Amino acid sequence: MKMQYGFDDKVPAGKAVPWALQYVFTIFTGSMTGSIMLASGAGMNSADTAFLIQCGLFACCITTLIQSLGIRIGKFQIGARLPLVSAGSWTLITPMVLFANDPNIGIPGAFGAACLGTLLLFLLGPIVIDKLYKYFTPAVTGSVVLAVGMCLILNAWNDMVDYNPTGPDAMKMFLIGIAIAAICVIIDHFAKGIVQSLAVLIAMVAGYVFCSVTGMVDFSQVGSAAWVAVPRPLNFGMTVNLGAVITVFIIHIATIMENSGNTTGVVTATDEGLPTKETLKASVRGDALGGVFSTLFNALPMCVAAQNSGVEVMSGVASRFVTAIAGVIFGLMAIFPKFSQVLALIPNPVLGGILLVTFGNIIASGIKVIGFDENNKRNFTIIALAAAVGIGGNFAQAAGTLAFLPSTVVTLFTGISGTAITALVLNIILPGEKKEEA
Repeated sequence: MKMQYGFDDKVPAGKAVPWALQYVFTIFTGSMTGSIMLASGAGMNSADTAFLIQCGLFACCITTLIQSLGIRIGKFQIGARLPLVSAGSWTLITPMVLFANDPNIGIPGAFGAACLGTLLLFLLGPIVIDKLYKYFTPAVTGSVVLAVGMCLILNAWNDMVDYNPTGPDAMKMFLIGIAIAAICVIIDHFAKGIVQSLAVLIAMVAGYVFCSVTGMVDFSQVGSAAWVAVPRPLNFGMTVNLGAVITVFIIHIATIMENSGNTTGVVTATDEGLPTKETLKASVRGDALGGVFSTLFNALPMCVAAQNSGVEVMSGVASRFVTAIAGVIFGLMAIFPKFSQVLALIPNPVLGGILLVTFGNIIASGIKVIGFDENNKRNFTIIALAAAVGIGGNFAQAAGTLAFLPSTVVTLFTGISGTAITALVLNIILPGEKKEEA
């Protein structure tokens, strides 16, 4: 797909800010929800929950700036220098909640394990990519991108009925969500120029205004939010449990694959081919460095957000300077809570309609990446089993079918991580020629 602006193109501020807001709107809720899930699972009170949301936004700011602008020390690159917004990794929520509720580890130990496990990711993750890059074929990375869209799209449907399908307003909520998705698609395909590229933002604002006028938004919470608040590091303390640290690093192997899949989705959306090994290594380093920072500031470890490629495709803009501005906006939201509270009030059906289109584009990107590989029985088996185990396991988990398994096992071997691990292992062990490193 031809982009209006490439990776290194600078965009006039008047256009860049609205485009950056599209990233913020689509990724903000996921970041906030991850913080809420961690706080709830760890038994934190409402004040600590709000504080974790603030810290998560601050971590989004720092990591997104690292990924978009990069840090170069000689030939050593940290951050992919691509249009990548990073947010808290949901993969780490379950183990961190388990650690937080373990009397021998607790919340300080959970953050300590996340911090040191992510530091190991920074040191060893690029080595893992060095050794396994030749197995990161389009069949493998495309399966991961496909799984990202397929596993997350359930959230879009849940948002469209406000997570209450049997409620009295379910049909109204659903129709609002469908209308927002339709507006987004209509603008994207029938409008021209700047209007077309702002389809996500226009649809989001239209839905927000409609819901506000019809009394579906309660702005009283904005008045109770503080004007200025600065995140504090090590608010819950930090201790070290070696077993917990090793567990986090093992789970981070799935994070490597998720990062690689999401980075691949962004690169291939611009018809630039597949990302190089050095790009993937820099991307993993960027998330890992941001993750070490985020855990010191009481937030989840970070991972490139799945929504990046969907927003990129919808807007036709691939400039990393736009995502850098999105990172700055996340920082402002962290420091000025009233701003973030306004965005937190975006009605779920409005967000669901946007995410339905966004995650749909991610699914299409995964299919596109898979198409880069050879059409043979070996790749067919890799894709089929990876989808069956990972994507199928994700729906089985949602249905409660896997409740008999330990939660850490379910986290590692279903969903995006399960798809990634299955595809990678099969590509290593199945006989036949494997795509060699370029």
